[in-house]
Amino acid sequence: MTARIGLVACAALALAACISTAETTSMPACIRGEPMVETQLFFGLSKPGGGAVDAKQWTQFVADEIAPRFPEGFSVIDGAGFWRDGATQRTISENSKVVVRLHPSGALADAAIDDIIAAYRTRFEQEAVLRVDRAVCATF
Repeated sequence: MTARIGLVACAALALAACISTAETTSMPACIRGEPMVETQLFFGLSKPGGGAVDAKQWTQFVADEIAPRFPEGFSVIDGAGFWRDGATQRTISENSKVVVRLHPSGALADAAIDDIIAAYRTRFEQEAVLRVDRAVCATF
């Protein structure tokens, strides 16, 4: 549960920069590269009943759920999240994984991302996964 509250706190901080992929139809023209959406997914690793998602469980989740939906590629970054617990007013920290993907805007991309989030929430009994989308220009 603490992981979910932290994700909500992070979401509040990120909202100013967030756009949904549905809103990217008016993306600015790119000087270099092509207009794309950068999606960041923040996965808290603390389990609500205690313990944490371990390296083997994370690797299996990536193989089962993320890689098949993002065959073009993605990055995984280790993170550490900090947030204030509303009940105790204490600052809590937890390890996390951040998945970053650049992709064209569209319903297929949204569905794949939503499926990954749902799978993580179910598999590891999480309340939320933070999602941040923003318009970018990218060159590969």
